[in-house]
Amino acid sequence: MNLFLLIFIFFALMFDKLNIFFYLILSSVCHEAGHILACIVCGHKPQVKASIFGLSLSNYPEEKTKKTFVLICGPLVNFIFIIMSCLFLMDKFGLNIYVFLCVNIVVFLVNMLPVSFLDGGQLVQNFVPDNRIIRMLDKLSVVIFAMSVFILTNNLIYSVLSVVLFCLYYYINKINLRL
Repeated sequence: MNLFLLIFIFFALMFDKLNIFFYLILSSVCHEAGHILACIVCGHKPQVKASIFGLSLSNYPEEKTKKTFVLICGPLVNFIFIIMSCLFLMDKFGLNIYVFLCVNIVVFLVNMLPVSFLDGGQLVQNFVPDNRIIRMLDKLSVVIFAMSVFILTNNLIYSVLSVVLFCLYYYINKINLRL
């Protein structure tokens, strides 16, 4: 699995003319670094897992306030990158910073979706213990994601493909959470 991941990353970086994949990796690593730093600040030992779908933190502090702090710090890093890109860097670097900005907006918004394995879903689970609400939010977030992709790309094919990939990602994570 790790060899496949490295080969995939290598070819994705080789053929990415706009550096979207590079910025996606950078934004994801910084996002997870925000979680890791928050874990360390809370006195908890973080564990990071890598997969073809990205990086993820596999354990969180048990205390509700510490867990909330750790969950918020990842998207907060992307939000800070968004603000910095808009305020300070847009004029100096042009297209590269625009791509970096767009990637961070997507990483932030996707992570804040109320899907059980994403930061937004874990925040909801932290405050709403009812599983029926969480299952409903999981289904609703697929619709929100599809609408977002359609609005951003104005292309039905991208929307359908994105929903299929999102559902695949969702069910793979559901299976991994049960193991």
